[in-house]
Amino acid sequence: MIGTTNLPNRMKLVLSITGEDGFSAQKEVEVNNGKLESKLITNNGAGLVPGKYILRITSQAGIRQPISVQNIIGKQGENLKGELVLSQEILGNMIGYTYSFSKSDSQTSANENEKVWEELNGYLSTGQYALIMEFIDKIQTPDQDIQMMYHFSKYHIYGQAGNDRKALESLYSIPRDYKGRNEDLINYYKYLNDFYKDESPFSFNDYVALYRNNRITPTSFAYYLTKSEQIGDTKNSDADTVYKYIMKEFDVLTDYGNNYVPEIHDPIILEKASRHFGMTVSQADEIFMNRAMQLR
Repeated sequence: MIGTTNLPNRMKLVLSITGEDGFSAQKEVEVNNGKLESKLITNNGAGLVPGKYILRITSQAGIRQPISVQNIIGKQGENLKGELVLSQEILGNMIGYTYSFSKSDSQTSANENEKVWEELNGYLSTGQYALIMEFIDKIQTPDQDIQMMYHFSKYHIYGQAGNDRKALESLYSIPRDYKGRNEDLINYYKYLNDFYKDESPFSFNDYVALYRNNRITPTSFAYYLTKSEQIGDTKNSDADTVYKYIMKEFDVLTDYGNNYVPEIHDPIILEKASRHFGMTVSQADEIFMNRAMQLR
C-alpha cells in the first residue's frame, strides 16, 4: 500500500482495514519523505475476498511520536491543523482518515489488472518513470508487483538525479528472490550494477538471449516488448490513422493551435484517441510521437 502525505518524516501511523465479512487487519507505518509505504495486507496470505471494506488511517498520539516529530506537531499534536485532525481529550490532536472501497470479483480484477500493466509497461518502455510513480500513487491498493515497479522507478529517478546511493537502495529494496511481474527487467539492472558499474555492455534484449536463454513468460517484460513489436508490425499502417485522428482532434479543440495549452489539451486528446482506438493512453502517445518524428 502506497500513499503520499505532508506529515513530518518518521511520524507513526496505523493503517487498518475492516470488511463486511468480519475481516480485520492492521499495519503500523512511518512517514518517509512524504510517502507512506506498507507491506501488502492479506487475508491469511491470500488476497481480499470480493466485498466492501473500510480503510482507516490514524496517527499515534503525539506523546508516542519520535522527538523530531513532537518538535513539529507538539507533544499533544496541538500544531496539527486541517479537516483530518481529530481532537481527543486525553491524547490531544491526532490524524484520522476513513475511506470506503470495494474489492471486485477475480475476473473483473484480472481484467482491470491487465489494463494497469499495459499502462505501466507502456511507460516503462519509454522511460517515463515519474509518470509511473504518479500513476501508482493513484492506485488505491497496489499489489506487491506494482509496488516493486514503484521502487524500480525510484531507482531510475534517483539515478538520473545523480543520487547513486538512494538509487541503489531503491533497486535492492526489491527482494533478491522476487519472481513477480517484470522480474527479468529488474534482474537485468541488478546484474548491470553487480558486474558493470560504469557502462552497459549489452542491451536488455541481449541479456534475455544470453543469460535467460530467451526464456520469456507472459508476466515478463520481454513478453510485453515482443507482443508490442508484433502489434506494431501488423498495425504499421494504422499509425498514420492514429496520427491523423489526433491531429484532427487537436485542430478542433485548440482552434488549429491558437488556444493550445499542453497540460490541458494533451491529456484530453490522448484520452479520446485511447478510447477511439481501444488502446492505452501511453500507446496512443507513443504512436503519435513516433509518427511525428517520421514526418519531420
